[in-house]
Amino acid sequence: MSGSSTPSHNSVTDLRSFPEKIREEIRRWGPKHLSALPKSISSLHAEAARSPPSIVSSPTSQTDQDKVIISRIRTAIIALRGLCQTKINAYPFSSVPLPFLHLHTHSWILSALLRICTSTHDDTNVKDSCRWSDYMVTIPLDAIIFDIDTAFIIGGSSVPLRLRRLVNEFLEALYTAEEESDVDSSDDNSTHQLLVSSIKRFSCFCPPQYKQLIDSTYCPSLHATIPTLASPTITSFDAYMDQSSPRHTSLQPLHLTGLAADWPAFKKWNSPSYLLSVTNNGRRVVPVEIGTSYVSDCWTQGFRKFGLLLLDWLQHESKPDSSSPTVYLAQHDLLLQVDPLRADVLIPDLIHSATFARRDTSSAPKMTLLNAWVGPAGTISPLHTDPHDNILVQVVGYKYVRLYPAATSKAKMYPRGIENEIGIDVDMGNTSEVELERGCFGAIFGDADVLRLATSVSDIKGKHNENEENEIDGDKLSLLRERMLDKKKYRDQYEEFGWDGGFVDCILEPGDGVFIPTGWWHYVKSLSPSFSVSFWF
Repeated sequence: MSGSSTPSHNSVTDLRSFPEKIREEIRRWGPKHLSALPKSISSLHAEAARSPPSIVSSPTSQTDQDKVIISRIRTAIIALRGLCQTKINAYPFSSVPLPFLHLHTHSWILSALLRICTSTHDDTNVKDSCRWSDYMVTIPLDAIIFDIDTAFIIGGSSVPLRLRRLVNEFLEALYTAEEESDVDSSDDNSTHQLLVSSIKRFSCFCPPQYKQLIDSTYCPSLHATIPTLASPTITSFDAYMDQSSPRHTSLQPLHLTGLAADWPAFKKWNSPSYLLSVTNNGRRVVPVEIGTSYVSDCWTQGFRKFGLLLLDWLQHESKPDSSSPTVYLAQHDLLLQVDPLRADVLIPDLIHSATFARRDTSSAPKMTLLNAWVGPAGTISPLHTDPHDNILVQVVGYKYVRLYPAATSKAKMYPRGIENEIGIDVDMGNTSEVELERGCFGAIFGDADVLRLATSVSDIKGKHNENEENEIDGDKLSLLRERMLDKKKYRDQYEEFGWDGGFVDCILEPGDGVFIPTGWWHYVKSLSPSFSVSFWF
């Protein structure tokens, strides 16, 4: 925090102009988006998007008429939010009518703007020369950002580009204002500044010492490595695919080393300070999965501030209580939600390769879907298959990937089928019942304790300094026998499964990618703190 009383590129007045620009954009797009809805809903939308009469006045200086109008706007926003939530709950999310997604987006963004209107200073105090701390301390930053992120998370790609850009510019202005002010007078701000300071004590998200762990602990566990293509180009990638396709009924996976070495993200995303700077000092809110994997009995979902997640991940390996649930940002289009991150990523040219254009010339080109995966060591994507070609790119940290061919008999993969969750039937046929952690032995699958191997930077020295006599410790051998027996019993439940063969695997290092063709079953485990991006196409 610089402590400057006025910002170098923005003014308080400029910052206050954003809400009206955003309202105008919502009013402009509203009729087009909502034309299929009843006029009563359109009228409610128009009331919610109305400019408050006291946008430059404090609540204490509002007239009775001003307060009535603001109350009507607030009531309209609450009504729209409730209506949208009812509709979203009534449909599978992929089938929610688009007008209601637009309405949901508008209502939550308007809610954020109303918070500013009803919390700012009297107009006489709003001058370019006023102290930023005097202005910013009145703005409920966390509540505003929560409303905006709720709009972006649910709205996803349906949020119009111009509206998204305006809102992101507004968030950037808020971040600049917070950085250039002395906002530390309230308990909430003091707590948040303590969080930011704690995160900035870490120099990197994934320490370089993890390279030693990968080479010594995990690489020896590889079984049948995926073919590798170094520094891939369209020409070299096409040549590999053209060479392999006549011999196989489907495309084959490929380990693409150095794929993302030229991305800005490759240099930036390992910095906790940078991740703070693009998430409004960690105030941005993201959806997370809580639990070992999405097939675990205790698995659930929720929203978290990115800063709290980041600190939890940074401290994860040193926590003595290993029973704490794993929190994972998984399969979320974070790059669409947090605009600066998108500029750090380049869509691989391979995705536009002629190889894929030849596969189905009768249909329109597919849209490339980007998802981010961020979390500590130990996060798992259970064995599953996707309906898309996929390039998974490792930007920060290391991941283990195991793949089974699409041609493998489905019965041997033991698909889960239809499952009922809170009264709703969910088709889980793309996910295997087999939990590799319970049936496979080795460091990758959680047996490092038996093998006396280091699994984090904090215990490298201690593990490697143990006496040689501990390698034949009786307690260790007893535990080893018990573990092997448990795993054999689990294997017997799925005797048709290819436990010891029929798959290929690899470890992704920073900058690497892996091409996963449609239909290939794959299991992914983070071996370190990890930040990955997947491209479905």
